[in-house]
Amino acid sequence: MKQEILRFVEPIYRFCLKRLSSHADAEDLSQEILLCVLLGIKHSDISNLDGYVWKTAYNRYAKRICTQKEDAIVLCGDEYLFDVSDELDDHDKDEYQVVFRSLHTLSSMYREILVEYYVHNLSVRDISVKYGISTEVVKWRLHVGREKVKERLLAMDKTYEKIKMNVMCNGSFSPTQYLDMQIYKAIAKTCYESPLTIEEISLVTGIPILYLEDAIEYMIWGDAIEKIGNKYATNFIITSIEQIERMRNLLADSVIVEMTDTLVNFISDTEDAWRGIGFYGSDFYLTHLYYILIPSLIYSVVKRFREKSSILPKQRPLRKDGGYGWFIVSEGIERIDENFSGCNEYHFDSKGGQSGRFIYYWNGDTFDDGLNRVLRKARFFLNSIGLGNACLFPDDIDASRALANGLCHKGGGRFYPSIPVFTPDEYSKLEKWALNCDVIDSIWEKWIEALFQEYKNFTPKRLVGQIGGNVESFSFNATALIIKELVHLNLILKPEKDKVFTKNLLLIR
Repeated sequence: MKQEILRFVEPIYRFCLKRLSSHADAEDLSQEILLCVLLGIKHSDISNLDGYVWKTAYNRYAKRICTQKEDAIVLCGDEYLFDVSDELDDHDKDEYQVVFRSLHTLSSMYREILVEYYVHNLSVRDISVKYGISTEVVKWRLHVGREKVKERLLAMDKTYEKIKMNVMCNGSFSPTQYLDMQIYKAIAKTCYESPLTIEEISLVTGIPILYLEDAIEYMIWGDAIEKIGNKYATNFIITSIEQIERMRNLLADSVIVEMTDTLVNFISDTEDAWRGIGFYGSDFYLTHLYYILIPSLIYSVVKRFREKSSILPKQRPLRKDGGYGWFIVSEGIERIDENFSGCNEYHFDSKGGQSGRFIYYWNGDTFDDGLNRVLRKARFFLNSIGLGNACLFPDDIDASRALANGLCHKGGGRFYPSIPVFTPDEYSKLEKWALNCDVIDSIWEKWIEALFQEYKNFTPKRLVGQIGGNVESFSFNATALIIKELVHLNLILKPEKDKVFTKNLLLIR
């Protein structure tokens, strides 16, 4: 039936032009009439379309005249004096949902005028006085607002699905809080490819502008969104599952095998050097220490490459909320798998106990949320380590917590750390040992350059400055791939599911 309405466009316009003094007013009224007809047929079973259209036309014209003059003018008989809303009063509120949603996707400058005119029944003159704008501006906003509502009503209803995003940080701040709800993710996804106005964001997402306004301001404060003129743009790179797979395939299986063999040989050839550092745990089996030594070597490769190349950034950007670093966002996943790797650090200063830091080299699905929470409050464990690295817990609660999370084990009636423990000097020696390992540098450089080109292919131009940070973060995933190869070679044991895994954890105190 909506298509049949098209045949009334010209006759209704001529009807309005014959009765009003200007083409603009005629066009404005004719659009108002057509919108009322569209609303009516959506909620009513119209048996006589012609009669319904012309009743609506006469009624809207009469209403306009009544608002322009103090005395109401009735041009036709009572049979023509009815309001479309009268036809809708008995309908369920749910049926208005699409109209309300369309109205809420308008910016406030249009939405408020429409509400004042149609809901509060204010005249154009009254609205003009209330908002301090001319009557012509009021008429224009009514006209534009009706056009926008009509576009939304005629558009196909969207189906909204949950947006999956995994959010990490290459740096020190909490990016997840700016993308922790679906509304934030929807905004970020919508204005990623190109900047959009808040009205356009509302139209695409179906989220009322009323809710978008505060959300966008919060995201701007967290550097997740930037304002460009009167538009908004996502301020980080979003990588899809397909793009991740393509970049991962840039490092062929044969290359992973070659890198693994090369690093294993280096660790074996220099065993006296790194064990000779004498840190607590230097006598642990390699099946444990590979989880520490491999990522240490990988991070040293990145550090050497960063110092001699312009591809990777020399420092991470400061953010408005006080942190620093980049959003690292993957779309289509909520949890990282075994092909991802990274590093979390937990610092404790000297206030209220010993100072130190934990380094957590996680590999994909070995990342443990519970352990992560414990490490954020792990001063209790740091303070318990005494002479000879024996753990002297002040109470059974701390001892139980450390045991349950794999931080210590019991032997000979005493507790001892289950993870390597370094003094700052010992850790400095380990870093120096790792920096002397350049055996995979040539392989690494080719992969980094290929990653950079791949990112350029799908990253919006406004975000090219962030490619280096994302490349650096993605390159660390080589650690996970090498660990998988070590598991395949039976050189290390694969972590057991449902058990806390701490072989990839070390402490510097």
